[in-house]
Amino acid sequence: MTSIAAPRLSLLLNWYANPYHTPVFMAHHLGFYQEEGISPAIMETTDPSDVTDLIGQNKVDIALKAMIHTYAARAKGYKVISTGTLFHEPPTGIIFLKSSGIKGFDDIRGKRIGYIGRFGKIMIDDLARRAGIESGAYETVRVGMNVTDAIIQNKVDAGMGIGCFQQVELEQATGKETGILRVDELAGLGCCCFCSILFLVHEEYLAANQETVRRFMRATLRGTHWTLENPDKAYELLCDQIPRLRTETFRKIYVSCLPYFSRDLVNVDRDWDKVGLYAQQLGIIDDAMDNSSCYTNEYLPERPYSTFQPIDGAYISELKAS
Repeated sequence: MTSIAAPRLSLLLNWYANPYHTPVFMAHHLGFYQEEGISPAIMETTDPSDVTDLIGQNKVDIALKAMIHTYAARAKGYKVISTGTLFHEPPTGIIFLKSSGIKGFDDIRGKRIGYIGRFGKIMIDDLARRAGIESGAYETVRVGMNVTDAIIQNKVDAGMGIGCFQQVELEQATGKETGILRVDELAGLGCCCFCSILFLVHEEYLAANQETVRRFMRATLRGTHWTLENPDKAYELLCDQIPRLRTETFRKIYVSCLPYFSRDLVNVDRDWDKVGLYAQQLGIIDDAMDNSSCYTNEYLPERPYSTFQPIDGAYISELKAS
């Protein structure tokens, strides 16, 4: 009998494959996607800025991108929507070597500050405005995905990055003490949810492939739980699939990323409200934006995957109070 191949779907990562993508690679390697009858083609990007345009133009089926970029995409007219959260509230800010003399935000005066994409520059300039620092008192430099290297090569004095990634990378590469000026603290956000990594789909794709998206999210949640329950084994399997990650630096990045994997993949209403207001303050969107149009939790599993079902068939969490 000829077997029928599982339907292919394209999954575009927000960056090169790295430890915070582990749940996706576990779901793929362990056959969770296959068990759901789907076969994702996992693709890396050479320029993170391309991801928004590709998903916004419905050129890929599913893409990973940060919450702030989702708002920006909607403001641009792209009908993208988040169906879940992979990486929740990673600490994000200006990363530096303590030997640079930076201790607080005022110390960016006379410094070159690197950023990955245009939203990094917008955030730096906004914080400078809030602090009363004139625009000519510091220099912003676009360094793309190479923030750590730009600091090491003395192309910049500091740069926007993630604490559990670039800060770890910088400390490992230099052997020196590092610091981070967290955007959420400086801007009074109270959370780093603006940089949470989400699963985005185009509304047209979603309308035509609702069950496929549902299956994808269910398998990915299994991959997340498996990663968190078997962290050492998950890292080994990740390195088997991507050998370049088998280094001490990436191992430490992986360990640092573990606390930020979303355990339920849920889009958090509070976070969307906060980031929506922040995006307005940054001038990325206006107050006409409907936060609820940007995300849905409809395609997430009602309950986590489990090998065994309750003996009496009842889930306590689903019982109604009498």
